[in-house]
Amino acid sequence: MWGLSYSRARKAETTIECRECAGKLNAERTCHEVYLRCTKCDKVTDVQDYIHEMDDALESFMENVFCDRV
Repeated sequence: MWGLSYSRARKAETTIECRECAGKLNAERTCHEVYLRCTKCDKVTDVQDYIHEMDDALESFMENVFCDRV
């Protein structure tokens, strides 16, 4: 329903490590896409590249994302 306010987080901290620098990845979303960003080296990565390493934080975050954003 349009006009109603839903609380869908735009960012979530995960326990997944960046393959480049071993920093922690944050799941982030815009209106059109979801991605992972390293908190240490700031590298942006597709969620699909880390799907097999999904933790509870990322799974919970993805539950609130529309399927066409992935």
